[in-house]
Amino acid sequence: MDRTPLVVAATDGSPEATAAVIEAADETARLDAELEIVFVWEVLARGRHAGCGKALSDHVERIRREAVAVARSRQPAIGMRSSVVHDVPVAGLLEVAKRADLLVMGSRGHGAVGGILLGSVSLALAGRAPCPVLVVRTRVAAGRPVVVGVVDEDSRPALEYAFAKARAREVGLIAVHAWNFPEIPRALREAQGAETPYRQAEEFARQMLVNVMSPLREANPQVKVEERVVQGSAGAALVSASRDAGLVVVGRHSSPRHFGPRLGHAPIALLHHAHAPLLVVPSD
Repeated sequence: MDRTPLVVAATDGSPEATAAVIEAADETARLDAELEIVFVWEVLARGRHAGCGKALSDHVERIRREAVAVARSRQPAIGMRSSVVHDVPVAGLLEVAKRADLLVMGSRGHGAVGGILLGSVSLALAGRAPCPVLVVRTRVAAGRPVVVGVVDEDSRPALEYAFAKARAREVGLIAVHAWNFPEIPRALREAQGAETPYRQAEEFARQMLVNVMSPLREANPQVKVEERVVQGSAGAALVSASRDAGLVVVGRHSSPRHFGPRLGHAPIALLHHAHAPLLVVPSD
């Protein structure tokens, strides 16, 4: 029997966390999944805060109930449960993510207990979680397109997720590929027209995007696709495209210079500056 997908929403009671819970409820409905709302905090067992344990536990319980009420009011028909995990935020959520199909969290939370959704935590989880991570700073209007960053053929997992999200939301998709060229004098770039190395590099980038997108276009004829080739930084290009997006999707790739997966410059820039929710998809 097929397993029901699980969406996990992290909360700490902050406005960003509330936005994440709402987004998680909507994603749960789209995926025909179940939602689990999780509050992770490290119990203060000793030191000057030791006497605050009961008050803090009551505070956590109130936030948990409020998050469940928000999700239930948003999507009353979805299956839902909630839990409190006693651990440091990154370790606790990484453990929870092992059983999740999607982890949803806010990007700049300021919860009174544990600081679960601070930027450093969302950065760590986006770079290490075994499942896709949806990071929400603020919600945006419905009907906006999905934007996806395309590096090369290794972007296929992110592209598949992006097309699936565009289908589910019944919106278009914008594929963005950024390329760079060494700084050279303008006269050398433009005087010889299409035969300059600059123009050849631009055409190579354009053809690469066409080749990567072609099979996915054919498999998703119902999705309207726009392809953008931008000269410059991928992070800047995707942050700019996010202004009119409903969702931005990027891949997370392993690096031979690091142990395990890491985030590139573009996902880090988006975590700090994106104008729409960001979905980070592992490459394997």
